[in-house]
Amino acid sequence: YLNVEPVRNLVIRSSFGFNTAVYSYRHWVPEYQISDDKLNPYEWTQQAMYNKFAYTFTNTVSYDFNVSSDHEFKVLAGTEMFKVTRSLSIKGKNQDGIFGDPEHAYLDNYPVIDPSLTQLEGKDDYGHAILSYFGRLSYNFKERYLLTVVLRADGSSNFAEGHRWGTFPSVAAGWIITNENFLKNIKGLDFLKLRASWGQNGNENIGAFQYSSTIIYDMANYYFGPDKTIIYLGGYPSRVPNPNVTWETSEQTDIGLDMYVLDSRLKLNFDWYNKVTKDWLVTAPILATAGTNPSSINGGSIRNRGIEVALGWSDMTKNFKYGITGTFAYNKNEVTEIANDEKIIHGPSNVLTQGMGEMYRAEVGFPIAYFWGFQTDGIIQNQAEADEYNSRITKDPRAVTPGPGDFRYIDQNGDGIIDDKDKVNLGDPNPNFNFGLQVNLDYKGVYLNFTGVGQAGMQVAKSYRMWNKPWNNYTTDVFDRWHGEGTSNTYPKVTASGNQNMLHMSDFFVENASFFRIASLTIGYDLSRLHFWPLKETRIYFQGQNLFIFTNYSGLDPEVGYGPDKWASGIDVGTYPQPRSLLVGLQINF
Repeated sequence: YLNVEPVRNLVIRSSFGFNTAVYSYRHWVPEYQISDDKLNPYEWTQQAMYNKFAYTFTNTVSYDFNVSSDHEFKVLAGTEMFKVTRSLSIKGKNQDGIFGDPEHAYLDNYPVIDPSLTQLEGKDDYGHAILSYFGRLSYNFKERYLLTVVLRADGSSNFAEGHRWGTFPSVAAGWIITNENFLKNIKGLDFLKLRASWGQNGNENIGAFQYSSTIIYDMANYYFGPDKTIIYLGGYPSRVPNPNVTWETSEQTDIGLDMYVLDSRLKLNFDWYNKVTKDWLVTAPILATAGTNPSSINGGSIRNRGIEVALGWSDMTKNFKYGITGTFAYNKNEVTEIANDEKIIHGPSNVLTQGMGEMYRAEVGFPIAYFWGFQTDGIIQNQAEADEYNSRITKDPRAVTPGPGDFRYIDQNGDGIIDDKDKVNLGDPNPNFNFGLQVNLDYKGVYLNFTGVGQAGMQVAKSYRMWNKPWNNYTTDVFDRWHGEGTSNTYPKVTASGNQNMLHMSDFFVENASFFRIASLTIGYDLSRLHFWPLKETRIYFQGQNLFIFTNYSGLDPEVGYGPDKWASGIDVGTYPQPRSLLVGLQINF
């Protein structure tokens, strides 16, 4: 018989939370229309209603016990339910009401609902629910061998029946080598642990009802009759449905090492990982002839693999305590599968400026959302160089024949035509390297805390330097534009009628965005160190956030996460940069 000790810990927890919101408004604005050569006032009213009820219900039971003194077990099981009830949004607008004041501006206070004056909108596309079952088993043998197994099953209403459930297992094991007898007496080695783990996580973050096609009533007017004067309000499908869309799964393998030496003054943490995202949830572009919006699909696979290292040193003397920790990470991102014949998911047009075509994409064998466009070979300086370029290039995407002050685009395949076949990878918005530095100093009550972070190996597409219309704002680098032979070989000419060079994605817009940022700096003094100070603990300090940044990037902030698609980033459209904040504070503990 097993020697089962009495139950050490049995815990049952249950929690329930909810929130609700009901919102409605009526908006009345006096406007004017011309009738009989006079301005006659009329009214339009708009009403909206939105209600929402969301709740979470969580239940867990945990049980900890030992089998003899060497085997320790911890078991947890639970369920969780999250639900947002279907909400309703209603909007309407009408004209020529019976009453001319906002107090009576209801949609039904109109003698006739005239389709030419009436607009009604509605949406019932918000419902969402997740139901989860999960369990965890942890095993510890003499603080030497550690094992954790987790299994969870999640169901989401975002998917159709038959595709709603995903099962996601994970397992982690650890070996504390320094608790083995053969390492206990090694001088200077305080802690050594090997770790390994494998697991899966699910993602269902798409819009509701992607598997069906709800109907939109949003200014969908239909015109009939020989002179198109008969108008009926109507609707149309909101999307092309995809009943087979299902969970996206991230599968990651990790091998790690933790080591403390020299009385734990020197600490090392190392991890190698390989993460593969399968059944990637993405909105795939469709042809305009579809007549409506696309839905989400399981579009492919993405792999991220790399290493993470943290190395720290800390020590103290009688009056001085300090610690320094540096972190370094390397990551390689690659799209490994796209679920179409072309093996490409195209980015949208008109991202950098109106009229510019696709400038980023996801393609097998390349980093996700890499910048795609023409390579330039300097700027044409004079008419002789323009004639030479135009003699080699029989077709150019610019509407005007390239002349002095225009880019030379590189004909990558040598066919004498500049087109999409000559577009190449211009840069990767995903950083290859992440690094950080943290310093903590304390000397007789004077303390300093410093945190610096940085990234390297990525590029940013800078948009607000390239507007192709002469009345748009420019940045000051326009002063370095080409305005005559020899004046510039990087920035093209600026013309009164607009600049065709700015309508085509090229390496002109892409910059190296490596940086190191002083993210946080705190300097303070503990006044309680003074013998005459009456309070137990009083600190006065100065704190600065985002104090300085070291970078060659010419924009406002190289740390740009913007992209029209969830999988895109590194597009600088002049987003407000991270603010710098300065704070002087006093902390008193009684």
